[in-house]
Amino acid sequence: MTTPKAPLPKIPPFFEKKNEPPHNRVDTRGMLSIATMFVSLAALTVSMLGATRLIIDVFNDGLAAGMDGILVKIVVLGFAFLFGWGIGLVSIRGFGNLVYHIIIKIYAWACIVAVGLLYIKVIQKLYMQIYDGMHFWAYLIILLGGLIVLFFLHLLIEGHDLRPFAIPLLIISVVHLFVIVYRYVFAAGTDGQRVLGDLTIFIVMISISALMLMHIGIFSPIRDQIDDMFSKNGNSDHKNNGDE
Repeated sequence: MTTPKAPLPKIPPFFEKKNEPPHNRVDTRGMLSIATMFVSLAALTVSMLGATRLIIDVFNDGLAAGMDGILVKIVVLGFAFLFGWGIGLVSIRGFGNLVYHIIIKIYAWACIVAVGLLYIKVIQKLYMQIYDGMHFWAYLIILLGGLIVLFFLHLLIEGHDLRPFAIPLLIISVVHLFVIVYRYVFAAGTDGQRVLGDLTIFIVMISISALMLMHIGIFSPIRDQIDDMFSKNGNSDHKNNGDE
Protein backbone atom coordinates (compact mmCIF):
# COMPACT_ATOMS: atom_id res chain seq x y z
CA MET A 1 0.00 0.00 0.00
CA THR A 2 1.49 3.29 -1.12
CA THR A 3 1.30 6.55 0.74
CA PRO A 4 -0.17 9.34 -1.36
CA LYS A 5 2.39 11.99 -2.16
CA ALA A 6 1.78 15.54 -1.08
CA PRO A 7 1.29 17.91 -3.95
CA LEU A 8 4.38 19.91 -4.87
CA PRO A 9 4.26 23.57 -3.91
CA LYS A 10 3.54 25.90 -6.71
CA ILE A 11 6.68 27.97 -7.22
CA PRO A 12 6.16 30.92 -9.47
CA PRO A 13 8.74 31.21 -12.18
CA PHE A 14 11.54 33.64 -11.44
CA PHE A 15 11.08 36.67 -13.59
CA GLU A 16 13.39 39.66 -13.38
CA LYS A 17 12.10 42.75 -15.00
CA LYS A 18 14.78 45.02 -16.34
CA ASN A 19 14.05 48.67 -16.06
CA GLU A 20 15.83 49.96 -19.09
CA PRO A 21 15.91 53.71 -19.54
CA PRO A 22 14.11 54.96 -22.59
CA HIS A 23 16.43 55.49 -25.53
CA ASN A 24 15.00 58.91 -26.30
CA ARG A 25 15.73 60.35 -22.87
CA VAL A 26 17.46 63.75 -23.07
CA ASP A 27 20.61 64.33 -21.01
CA THR A 28 19.73 67.74 -19.64
CA ARG A 29 22.95 68.15 -17.68
CA GLY A 30 25.06 67.35 -20.73
CA MET A 31 23.11 69.77 -22.91
CA LEU A 32 23.48 72.55 -20.34
CA SER A 33 27.19 71.82 -20.05
CA ILE A 34 27.68 72.17 -23.81
CA ALA A 35 25.41 75.22 -24.09
CA THR A 36 27.15 77.11 -21.30
CA MET A 37 30.53 76.21 -22.78
CA PHE A 38 29.68 77.71 -26.17
CA VAL A 39 28.13 80.83 -24.65
CA SER A 40 31.14 81.38 -22.41
CA LEU A 41 33.64 80.64 -25.16
CA ALA A 42 31.91 83.10 -27.49
CA ALA A 43 31.92 85.88 -24.88
CA LEU A 44 35.55 85.30 -23.90
CA THR A 45 36.67 85.19 -27.53
CA VAL A 46 34.81 88.37 -28.43
CA SER A 47 36.28 90.22 -25.45
CA MET A 48 39.80 89.06 -26.30
CA LEU A 49 39.42 90.05 -29.96
CA GLY A 50 38.21 93.46 -28.85
CA ALA A 51 41.16 93.76 -26.50
CA THR A 52 43.50 92.91 -29.38
CA ARG A 53 42.03 95.72 -31.45
CA LEU A 54 42.39 98.14 -28.52
CA ILE A 55 46.04 97.16 -28.02
CA ILE A 56 46.81 97.67 -31.71
CA ASP A 57 45.25 101.13 -31.57
CA VAL A 58 47.27 102.08 -28.49
CA PHE A 59 50.60 100.98 -29.96
CA ASN A 60 49.75 102.73 -33.24
CA ASP A 61 49.31 105.97 -31.27
CA GLY A 62 45.57 105.83 -31.69
CA LEU A 63 44.66 107.69 -28.51
CA ALA A 64 42.70 110.52 -30.07
CA ALA A 65 39.77 109.88 -27.73
CA GLY A 66 42.02 110.29 -24.68
CA MET A 67 42.09 108.21 -21.53
CA ASP A 68 38.31 108.54 -21.11
CA GLY A 69 37.78 106.74 -24.41
CA ILE A 70 40.17 103.98 -23.38
CA LEU A 71 38.44 103.53 -20.03
CA VAL A 72 35.04 103.18 -21.72
CA LYS A 73 36.42 100.49 -24.03
CA ILE A 74 38.02 98.71 -21.08
CA VAL A 75 34.72 98.73 -19.18
CA VAL A 76 32.85 97.25 -22.15
CA LEU A 77 35.49 94.57 -22.76
CA GLY A 78 35.68 93.82 -19.04
CA PHE A 79 31.92 93.32 -18.84
CA ALA A 80 31.98 90.92 -21.80
CA PHE A 81 34.86 89.00 -20.26
CA LEU A 82 33.24 88.75 -16.82
CA PHE A 83 30.01 87.53 -18.39
CA GLY A 84 31.86 84.79 -20.25
CA TRP A 85 33.90 83.97 -17.16
CA GLY A 86 30.79 83.56 -15.01
CA ILE A 87 29.11 81.28 -17.53
CA GLY A 88 32.35 79.33 -17.88
CA LEU A 89 32.50 78.89 -14.12
CA VAL A 90 29.06 77.28 -14.20
CA SER A 91 30.05 75.06 -17.13
CA ILE A 92 33.31 73.81 -15.57
CA ARG A 93 32.50 73.78 -11.87
CA GLY A 94 28.73 73.32 -11.99
CA PHE A 95 28.38 70.83 -14.83
CA GLY A 96 31.88 69.33 -14.77
CA ASN A 97 32.72 70.16 -18.40
CA LEU A 98 36.12 68.55 -18.93
CA VAL A 99 36.41 69.69 -22.56
CA TYR A 100 36.09 73.35 -21.60
CA HIS A 101 38.60 72.70 -18.83
CA ILE A 102 41.21 71.89 -21.52
CA ILE A 103 40.21 74.86 -23.68
CA ILE A 104 40.66 77.27 -20.78
CA LYS A 105 44.17 75.91 -20.18
CA ILE A 106 44.99 76.65 -23.83
CA TYR A 107 43.54 80.15 -23.45
CA ALA A 108 45.65 80.69 -20.32
CA TRP A 109 48.86 79.84 -22.16
CA ALA A 110 47.83 82.00 -25.10
CA CYS A 111 47.22 84.83 -22.63
CA ILE A 112 50.68 84.60 -21.05
CA VAL A 113 52.26 84.51 -24.52
CA ALA A 114 50.32 87.66 -25.43
CA VAL A 115 51.37 89.38 -22.20
CA GLY A 116 55.00 88.47 -22.87
CA LEU A 117 54.85 89.90 -26.39
CA LEU A 118 53.17 93.05 -25.10
CA TYR A 119 55.86 93.42 -22.44
CA ILE A 120 58.56 93.20 -25.10
CA LYS A 121 56.73 95.82 -27.18
CA VAL A 122 56.44 98.10 -24.15
CA ILE A 123 60.18 97.71 -23.48
CA GLN A 124 60.83 98.78 -27.07
CA LYS A 125 58.59 101.85 -26.70
CA LEU A 126 60.23 102.81 -23.41
CA TYR A 127 63.69 102.44 -24.93
CA MET A 128 62.81 104.71 -27.84
CA GLN A 129 61.52 107.33 -25.36
CA ILE A 130 58.92 108.69 -27.77
CA TYR A 131 55.90 108.14 -25.57
CA ASP A 132 53.93 110.64 -23.48
CA GLY A 133 52.22 110.29 -20.11
CA MET A 134 48.96 109.09 -21.65
CA HIS A 135 50.69 106.33 -23.58
CA PHE A 136 52.71 105.25 -20.56
CA TRP A 137 49.59 104.72 -18.44
CA ALA A 138 47.95 102.95 -21.39
CA TYR A 139 50.93 100.57 -21.57
CA LEU A 140 50.72 99.84 -17.84
CA ILE A 141 46.94 99.28 -17.95
CA ILE A 142 47.31 96.90 -20.89
CA LEU A 143 49.93 94.80 -19.12
CA LEU A 144 47.94 94.65 -15.90
CA GLY A 145 44.78 93.86 -17.84
CA GLY A 146 46.44 90.89 -19.53
CA LEU A 147 47.60 89.55 -16.16
CA ILE A 148 44.15 90.03 -14.64
CA VAL A 149 42.66 87.98 -17.49
CA LEU A 150 45.23 85.26 -16.76
CA PHE A 151 44.33 85.25 -13.05
CA PHE A 152 40.61 84.93 -13.80
CA LEU A 153 41.24 82.04 -16.18
CA HIS A 154 43.36 80.47 -13.46
CA LEU A 155 40.41 80.54 -11.04
CA LEU A 156 38.19 78.65 -13.48
CA ILE A 157 40.30 75.49 -13.25
CA GLU A 158 40.55 73.34 -10.14
CA GLY A 159 44.11 72.61 -9.05
CA HIS A 160 45.63 75.02 -11.56
CA ASP A 161 49.24 76.11 -10.89
CA LEU A 162 50.41 79.60 -11.84
CA ARG A 163 54.10 79.03 -11.20
CA PRO A 164 55.02 77.90 -14.75
CA PHE A 165 53.44 81.11 -16.08
CA ALA A 166 55.85 83.23 -14.02
CA ILE A 167 58.95 81.90 -15.78
CA PRO A 168 58.55 83.77 -19.12
CA LEU A 169 57.71 86.99 -17.26
CA LEU A 170 60.82 86.67 -15.11
CA ILE A 171 63.00 86.12 -18.18
CA ILE A 172 61.56 89.17 -19.95
CA SER A 173 61.94 91.24 -16.76
CA VAL A 174 65.65 90.40 -16.64
CA VAL A 175 65.95 91.45 -20.29
CA HIS A 176 64.17 94.68 -19.37
CA LEU A 177 66.70 95.30 -16.60
CA PHE A 178 69.58 94.89 -19.08
CA VAL A 179 67.87 97.33 -21.44
CA ILE A 180 67.43 99.88 -18.64
CA VAL A 181 71.10 99.68 -17.69
CA TYR A 182 72.24 99.99 -21.29
CA ARG A 183 69.85 102.85 -22.08
CA TYR A 184 70.68 105.05 -19.11
CA VAL A 185 74.38 104.20 -18.72
CA PHE A 186 75.83 103.49 -22.15
CA ALA A 187 73.45 105.02 -24.73
CA ALA A 188 73.72 108.63 -25.85
CA GLY A 189 70.89 111.15 -26.00
CA THR A 190 69.09 109.75 -22.98
CA ASP A 191 66.30 111.64 -21.24
CA GLY A 192 66.96 110.89 -17.56
CA GLN A 193 63.42 111.84 -16.53
CA ARG A 194 62.11 108.81 -18.43
CA VAL A 195 63.82 106.41 -16.03
CA LEU A 196 60.80 106.50 -13.70
CA GLY A 197 58.66 104.96 -16.42
CA ASP A 198 61.08 102.11 -16.99
CA LEU A 199 61.53 101.43 -13.30
CA THR A 200 57.77 101.51 -12.65
CA ILE A 201 57.02 98.93 -15.34
CA PHE A 202 59.96 96.78 -14.24
CA ILE A 203 59.02 96.81 -10.54
CA VAL A 204 55.37 96.02 -11.24
CA MET A 205 56.14 93.11 -13.57
CA ILE A 206 58.94 91.60 -11.47
CA SER A 207 56.80 91.85 -8.32
CA ILE A 208 53.85 90.08 -9.92
CA SER A 209 56.14 87.41 -11.36
CA ALA A 210 57.74 86.84 -7.95
CA LEU A 211 54.35 86.50 -6.25
CA MET A 212 53.25 83.97 -8.85
CA LEU A 213 56.46 82.00 -8.40
CA MET A 214 56.34 82.05 -4.58
CA HIS A 215 53.03 80.16 -4.55
CA ILE A 216 51.86 81.77 -1.29
CA GLY A 217 48.12 81.32 -1.80
CA ILE A 218 46.99 84.84 -2.68
CA PHE A 219 43.93 83.55 -4.52
CA SER A 220 43.12 80.82 -1.99
CA PRO A 221 40.29 82.77 -0.25
CA ILE A 222 38.57 83.44 -3.60
CA ARG A 223 39.04 79.85 -4.75
CA ASP A 224 37.72 78.53 -1.43
CA GLN A 225 34.57 80.63 -1.81
CA ILE A 226 34.05 79.29 -5.33
CA ASP A 227 34.60 75.71 -4.14
CA ASP A 228 32.20 76.17 -1.22
CA MET A 229 29.54 77.67 -3.49
CA PHE A 230 29.53 74.68 -5.82
CA SER A 231 30.09 72.03 -3.14
CA LYS A 232 26.99 73.25 -1.29
CA ASN A 233 25.03 72.69 -4.48
CA GLY A 234 26.47 69.17 -4.81
CA ASN A 235 28.46 70.05 -7.91
CA SER A 236 31.97 69.63 -6.58
CA ASP A 237 33.43 66.35 -5.48
CA HIS A 238 36.48 67.69 -3.70
CA LYS A 239 38.42 70.75 -2.79
CA ASN A 240 41.86 71.29 -4.15
CA ASN A 241 45.00 72.69 -2.68
CA GLY A 242 46.70 73.72 -5.90
CA ASP A 243 46.06 77.43 -5.66
CA GLU A 244 48.51 80.21 -5.18
